[in-house]
Amino acid sequence: MRCFIGLPMPPRCQQGLERLAKDLKPGLRSRLSWTRSATWHLTLKFLGEISESTASAVREALAGVSFRSFPMQAGGPGYFPNERKPRVLWLGLAQGAAQCRELFSDLEEALSPLGIEPEQRPFRAHLTLARIREDRGDDWKALLGRVRGQEWEPFSCDELVFWKSDLTPQGPVYTRLLTRRAED
Repeated sequence: MRCFIGLPMPPRCQQGLERLAKDLKPGLRSRLSWTRSATWHLTLKFLGEISESTASAVREALAGVSFRSFPMQAGGPGYFPNERKPRVLWLGLAQGAAQCRELFSDLEEALSPLGIEPEQRPFRAHLTLARIREDRGDDWKALLGRVRGQEWEPFSCDELVFWKSDLTPQGPVYTRLLTRRAED
């Protein structure tokens, strides 16, 4: 099964994503695949395809990962890999990036004994807004300006979730395999 570990976004952030996508879609020529608001999350660790036995071991390993709730707020936008060849439109974090990096490091340490390879790229906390499937010459710099104008309310991040991801023609379907609450 295809799995990852991440942080869910609360309903008010999901509604902000819906409003933003609704505002931006009409002016775009390019084909974008927008993140469905109900599934919006921040991925801390993508595990890829794992077996049932590995999933069970991951559940056990996550029992040893503790964290305290922390404030999180979406921040400025950007593109992966860059503005000249955009493939992913994302938001960084105005609050919570340091705590996400720390949680990522704790996950890497907890999962390493299971044979799960550490990430080779540096961790960069971000929220995916859309994947750019076909670039038809939109003004990507202007789009960033429009996204930058969106206001995001801060919220308390108090859940860590181990998800299974089933890919369907309508988009991914996420199933919670484990939810860890913050220790406060």
